[in-house]
Amino acid sequence: MAADTYALTQLSGAKWLTDVAIVWLIGVGAYRLVAAVVPPGDVRALDTRLARQAGLALSLLVVATAARLYAQTYSSFGLDEPVTGELIRLVAEQTRWGGRWQVQAAAAVLAAPAAALVAIRSGARWTWWVFGATILAIVGVAPTTGHAFAYDGGVVLPMALQIAHLSAAGVWLGTLLVLLSAGLSSGRSARGDDGRAVSRVVDRFSPVALTAATVLGGTGVLTAFLYVDEIPQLWETSYGRVLLLKSGLFGLTAALGAYNWRRVRPGIAGPGGVTRLQRSATAELLVAAVLLLVTAWLVHLPMPHE
Repeated sequence: MAADTYALTQLSGAKWLTDVAIVWLIGVGAYRLVAAVVPPGDVRALDTRLARQAGLALSLLVVATAARLYAQTYSSFGLDEPVTGELIRLVAEQTRWGGRWQVQAAAAVLAAPAAALVAIRSGARWTWWVFGATILAIVGVAPTTGHAFAYDGGVVLPMALQIAHLSAAGVWLGTLLVLLSAGLSSGRSARGDDGRAVSRVVDRFSPVALTAATVLGGTGVLTAFLYVDEIPQLWETSYGRVLLLKSGLFGLTAALGAYNWRRVRPGIAGPGGVTRLQRSATAELLVAAVLLLVTAWLVHLPMPHE
């Protein structure tokens, strides 16, 4: 593998892990709002499960953030010389990218006490407001090391679009991930009415997911208009071709989501309904994981005008 290809692979892989972790974190917070239909006695158990999810997502985010620093250092220096601790510190402390990365790392670290607070004070609503504020901080600074800060027309609009884009992905796909990994398992353990319990949560989640998917698609189209100056750039540049691939994967993910909404959701309360939902939601998330990987690759390609 050529050195520049290896550098791009490292950058894209670390970015992918970062996006997965952020989407997961958003999903934890959004699922807590969606699952407000649980009986009052189950709130503590719900908070305990979600605090565990938040801890796992934050751990992944910290690892991915460190991996991004290493990948950026390799991309800057590793093509010509070995990556050392001194070079890593140089990138982190004496570059504009490193300054923005420090803010992102600080936001990730500061979220840990908030997640711990949710676990310690399970059932207390105010702890979720604190945790939600830390998630907003993480999402708000996430686009600062991407294309938004390289856009010639200013950073405000592309930053706003990227924040909305990432938030919508988390509300849709992150909540689905938490539903699949924590919500369905808890529903199965309910006293004989697992299908009805899961159905109540899915019924609340469905309009939220539809809205988030619409926002995700809309912000993606608007971002493409910012970065792609001419239609032929969609097939004449590497950025455009990967963007088309991303669009196709988004369409496939949305189609699977629509299938779950129209065909699977109405039968959840019936025999085998939860199992069918688990299978179809898994397929939706697998395609979404590839979509996020392609997006991470796209972020590190030069924009068409470059």
